[in-house]
Amino acid sequence: MSVQQIDGWRFFVQGGRKDCVVELEHRKCDCGVYGVEKIPCSHAIAVGSYDGLHISTLVCPVYSKDTLFAGYSENIYPCAGQQVEACTCFPPEIKHGPGRQKKSRWQSWLELSRMSGRTLQKQRRVYRCLVCKETGHTRPHCKN
Repeated sequence: MSVQQIDGWRFFVQGGRKDCVVELEHRKCDCGVYGVEKIPCSHAIAVGSYDGLHISTLVCPVYSKDTLFAGYSENIYPCAGQQVEACTCFPPEIKHGPGRQKKSRWQSWLELSRMSGRTLQKQRRVYRCLVCKETGHTRPHCKN
């Protein structure tokens, strides 16, 4: 990726899927990943390496070990004045419909990109009738 500095904190990054403007001061990028997740996207990493910054300085301080340890530094007590009841929680009843279960796995971007350029084998295959030897239909639908 090629990086061009616009001013002190703004950079223009060309390359990848989209050309983006990265603002290091506000931790934003035009692709939207850096602004939402607060973890540097590929454009922000390119700007950091261009500017000589370590990548760990680009990550939001919320993800640091100090913040994690501060969250668990004090004891956690149940609500005062309320009695905690011991109850058994059962999982919800699941009704399965008839037939084979649907695939519940999400495909990765690599699997999706590999499948996008292919067509189904049934669409590429040329069917030929066994009776009249013509293409376009099969034996059960032959008029001869």
